[in-house]
Amino acid sequence: MHYAISLDERETRATPNERLEALKARYPQLQMTNRISNMVISTKEGGVDKFIDALEKVFELRKLGLPLIIDQVTPSRNSLLHLTASFGNLDVMELILLHFPYTVTLKNSLKDTPLHVAVQDQRFNAIEMLIRLGTYSEIIYWKNEDGKSPFYLAVEKCNPSHLKDRKGVEWEIFQLLLQEYARDEAYAVQIQGMSPILAAIKTRKTDILKEIIDRLPRLLHLRDEDGRTPMHAAASDGNEDAIGLLLEECPYLALETDNNGSYPIHIACEAGHIGVISKLLKDTWPDLAEIENKKRQDILHVAAKGGKDRAVDGVLEKYSEPDTIEKLVNAKDVDGNTPLHLASMHNHCEVMRSLTKVKRIDLELWNNDGLTALDVAMESRSLSTKFPALLVRAILIVAGARRTADRDPREQPSGASKSSPTEWIKEQVNTLLLVATLVASVTFTAGITLPGGYNASSDPHPGAATMLYHGAFRVFVIANMFAMYNSILVVVVLLWSPSKDFYVAELAYHLAGPLLSMAVTGISVAFLAAVTAVVSRLTWMGSLVLSMGVPFLVMVMLVLVTLVFPFSKSAMRIVYLYYLVLSVVARFIILFRLFPKLLRI
Repeated sequence: MHYAISLDERETRATPNERLEALKARYPQLQMTNRISNMVISTKEGGVDKFIDALEKVFELRKLGLPLIIDQVTPSRNSLLHLTASFGNLDVMELILLHFPYTVTLKNSLKDTPLHVAVQDQRFNAIEMLIRLGTYSEIIYWKNEDGKSPFYLAVEKCNPSHLKDRKGVEWEIFQLLLQEYARDEAYAVQIQGMSPILAAIKTRKTDILKEIIDRLPRLLHLRDEDGRTPMHAAASDGNEDAIGLLLEECPYLALETDNNGSYPIHIACEAGHIGVISKLLKDTWPDLAEIENKKRQDILHVAAKGGKDRAVDGVLEKYSEPDTIEKLVNAKDVDGNTPLHLASMHNHCEVMRSLTKVKRIDLELWNNDGLTALDVAMESRSLSTKFPALLVRAILIVAGARRTADRDPREQPSGASKSSPTEWIKEQVNTLLLVATLVASVTFTAGITLPGGYNASSDPHPGAATMLYHGAFRVFVIANMFAMYNSILVVVVLLWSPSKDFYVAELAYHLAGPLLSMAVTGISVAFLAAVTAVVSRLTWMGSLVLSMGVPFLVMVMLVLVTLVFPFSKSAMRIVYLYYLVLSVVARFIILFRLFPKLLRI
């Protein structure tokens, strides 16, 4: 054999290249193992001679050809070049690259090449060597499992505090890869995964973004898998500085759409970024009604659907011309839904408040299903909301909205309504009948089993109530009787509802409502009186029961009014005021909790 490798002093004077060539010539066809030797990993801090010593030991112990040793990987599939690139062991890296240049293309379990690893560990010299000595120049464009190229990672790693003085290893690595991209005229075609521009936008590094745009302007035209441009990405992240820079460098990007036909301003409205919306609206769109996606939704549709009330307010304030505002709030998408329909559908109350304040809004427009905004609110099954459907209904009714069923049949769209008034009345009647039967059962039971019980047979008045002369007990008896007969009357009245005459059924429904309201109020008063009578001998307990029961009794009556008269403006004003007070109280509680923290600041 041309080179005999031994440990005597004369032979070890051979150069590292000669020693490696000797190893390459021996045992070229033996089977490869699936683990890299710990002795080879131990060369982390050693020089090239120590590395070759470790290779020789593995070679002799396992009888493996050198190419097979070099090809072995760790459990995470990192090769020797991955490890040396991570350690920054330049001598070993150079040796591997000269004799096994293909190793620069190997990928670990995360699809990282050695160049990815070197960038992540901020090894500038290793990066430079991988680029200069590597015969595969396209590796600078390759993406890993996360869709990130080495250049993308370099932008992410840049420390904003080092960007002002343009010093530090992060800045040097960024400039090195930027130059490599700029040397290749086909960089925009070869790049894989996410554009480095997106990294600069997401990490809000405007200086880096400007450098990339100046040196690599073609990256501005790259789109992601959803057809979105860098302007879409900046709008989605709410990066106002990036939006301003992109508008200066390439203003027409604001007029580009993605695969869904959405402009960047659609994305900003969907995310609720007011500053971005203002920048995009400024001198960009003379007519907001022209900004439509594939569903024919303008920016007000998108903001209303997403529940972005600040975005809705911003758009309405930006364009104060009555004609423009009227066109926006009454515009219909491909399904015939106006912004108010979409806000009602998803229970976005703050948006609905803003829209219903517009003077020229038409609250009775139908969508393609023949439903008004109030109809949509009644049929909404959305649970992803912090507001109850009753508040949505209250906002619309107070504003003057009506259901399709409340209109004259001649005014209703032909064959559009999905549920007839007869079906709706039938559902309501069934609900009232169930509640009335339950109230009658409870009051009957309470009347038979009186609080305090009855006098024994040995008493002067056997069978009489023991608390007959107690004031609270008398209130209990009266309220219980009141609830009992009202609930029975409700059941009797609702027997009209099966009538074939719709107007008779509707009359029964409207008569039963107030009666049931009185019945439920009566049973609530009866319960309060009964508990008070039982605990009255303990003064503080009686006072506590009354102080808790009376406010809740008032609340029960208010809620019952709104349920019995669901389309009464007066009732809905009560609901609206109720939730308004709750929201104010909630905000005061939040401020109260934050006050100590603000004092510390």
